[in-house]
Amino acid sequence: MIQSTPILSNDSYSFGQKARWLALLWRTWNDRRLYGVANAIMAQSPNPHPAVLDIGANVGAFTRAFAKAGRKPRVVLAVEPSSYVFSILAIVTRRIRQVQRHKIALSDTEGTVELQTPVKASGSLRVGLSHIGGDTVGNTFSETVPTKRLDDFLAEHGMDSIDVVKMDVEGAEQLVIDGAPILLKHVRPVWYVEIDESRARRFGDSAQMLFATFTGNGYKAYRFADDFSLLPVTDIGAASDYLFLPA
Repeated sequence: MIQSTPILSNDSYSFGQKARWLALLWRTWNDRRLYGVANAIMAQSPNPHPAVLDIGANVGAFTRAFAKAGRKPRVVLAVEPSSYVFSILAIVTRRIRQVQRHKIALSDTEGTVELQTPVKASGSLRVGLSHIGGDTVGNTFSETVPTKRLDDFLAEHGMDSIDVVKMDVEGAEQLVIDGAPILLKHVRPVWYVEIDESRARRFGDSAQMLFATFTGNGYKAYRFADDFSLLPVTDIGAASDYLFLPA
């Protein structure tokens, strides 16, 4: 039941943040905007029932869209470190048997890290901008979360094959990739990755470096047109979401 969630009973969150949580839960429950792009991503996998990894699952909009896609996944691993949005992810996917939820941050090392969620002037949390890294300006909500290398995480859960990866981790994408050489070089799934220069710089990386990590390992880069047809790209551009297909 919603009334028993750790957010509504947690004194670390203000009344306004709890009200915002309820509004976000309602909006997510009724959100179908990502169904088209999730279908298009899944269609790139040759597996009729792909295993999907959603890194930075946030409130679960993409997770649920993958689970509801025409090409039904055999499993969707949803990885999200933020307690605030993980609680919404857990609710909106709780009856979808394919979804496995994991409250953890993926990185290049095992340990713990401080997750920072910016706080607006109104007091509400900017839930789409939760991140690790030390350059946050202004007020933030901080929590300590465990980290694991992606290859180790998959091995621990018996996942020797992943077909589709969606990744949106606010600039920490290169750290995740650095912890997944087996997945990148040998398993070679389809990747759908948000790449943002300003966020990559938070970790001393660059958008170009991340783009080159994929293309240098034999992936072809694309973006989706409005009708979800594939548009080949050879370099980083104005788009923020890129599809990388193993050549």
